[in-house]
Amino acid sequence: MRMKSSVWKLAAMALGSAIVLTCVMFAIPLKTVPHQTTETCYETEMETESYVVKEPHVTQEMLEKSEILFDGFGTVVPEGFDIPFFIDKSNARLAVTFQNPFPGGLYIYSAGRIVYEKLGNQGTFEIPLPEGNYKAKFRENLMWGEQVYVRLAMKWTELEEVTRYKEVIEYREVPVEVEKQKTTTEYEKVSIWELIFGD
Repeated sequence: MRMKSSVWKLAAMALGSAIVLTCVMFAIPLKTVPHQTTETCYETEMETESYVVKEPHVTQEMLEKSEILFDGFGTVVPEGFDIPFFIDKSNARLAVTFQNPFPGGLYIYSAGRIVYEKLGNQGTFEIPLPEGNYKAKFRENLMWGEQVYVRLAMKWTELEEVTRYKEVIEYREVPVEVEKQKTTTEYEKVSIWELIFGD
């Protein structure tokens, strides 16, 4: 009976020693395994970008010009309301606006002759006139002493140098920061337990 008990004890001790030895062996780092880590880094790279510039260029263009010859009020008398003016451009036009409380007429004279007339108490017109001396006369027959508004302007076109701008696309290199992922591999020794139960 004692013999059986000793065998069991011996077997139990042997089994316990084997388990302890196995646990110790499994805990010793014996296996080398790769371990990868990913980290974010920023690198400066050159990038091409477009931008717009305005380039000037000079052209010759026919431009509309104007000059005010008269702009105001005058009193109508029995002889009428006279505005002398002079046209000194070869391709001129006369632009006229007038207003009066009572009907009448606006006449354009050259060398004592009527070259244009507009009847009524108001009006607007534009006529071509050669170079020379002229007279604008407003007449009304109902009531003298009234105020009449007259605006005379000379208009013409003239060849002139004009600077215009055109948009041109150009390119340049600019530095930009670019986000990149960098993976590094490290090697470490691990135990069998870590291999079996590790993540």
